[in-house]
Amino acid sequence: MYKVKITLPATLTNLGPGLNSLGLAVGLYTSIEISKRNDESLVVETSGEGAGSYGTGLRHPVVLALMRIFQKQEHAILGMNVKINNHIPLESGLGAEAAFWVAGVIGANNLLGAGYNRETILEIAAEISHAPDQTITTILGGLTASVIHSDQLIHRSLPVTGLNLIMVLPEIENYAAEVSRVKPERVPWTDAVHNLSRIPLLVEALRTGDLALIAQVIEDRLYLPYLKTHIAGYDHVVEMARRSGAQAVTLTGDGPAIIAFAPSCLSQH
Repeated sequence: MYKVKITLPATLTNLGPGLNSLGLAVGLYTSIEISKRNDESLVVETSGEGAGSYGTGLRHPVVLALMRIFQKQEHAILGMNVKINNHIPLESGLGAEAAFWVAGVIGANNLLGAGYNRETILEIAAEISHAPDQTITTILGGLTASVIHSDQLIHRSLPVTGLNLIMVLPEIENYAAEVSRVKPERVPWTDAVHNLSRIPLLVEALRTGDLALIAQVIEDRLYLPYLKTHIAGYDHVVEMARRSGAQAVTLTGDGPAIIAFAPSCLSQH
């Protein structure tokens, strides 16, 4: 194959109480087109969110993933054009970086003759991206559940109803570095039970599109209390969203993106 185009969605993970397990694909996308050249040059063009953020093209996760697959298969494409048009904000908790890794894995696999099946692609991408839940969700779309068990990636696609989301993305300097240090290694038993007991109802609420039920079971008591202290005005944003008609509000991933599950009438204003 001489050219491949991959389009992948943003992902909401650490969804409410479903930490490191539930993922929901949303309607923001990154598109990557990879094609062979007749020479040995690597030309990387970026546009949209985060264009130019990775310095030289060789440092971009799409290119790093391409190289990983070339190494695994001991076969490389010497010259390539890589065009990245990204509409997923970087370092926001929306899975842009995982989507880049996945796109590189898929692109290299297709350019080399599709030697890996989808399950192998899932496993490789989950390993090199270090974000299995985002990887699974951006590939499969919809609502997913995943865990790592005995070094094996286990995952399922779950039924979900289309939902309207409103997103707020604060600009916070050094946010990712700051919050990487605040997650607790141990949590109170009551908070762990709180999260675990709500996951089945959250899955059911997402299946049926029951916004009222989502609002009742979306609260995370394990990570959110620590993360929101690094987002100035978080509680105010949540309160204003609820006053405006949003029924459930939470962080996505590790943040700082804040999402609100909203009735369709609200999302149109």
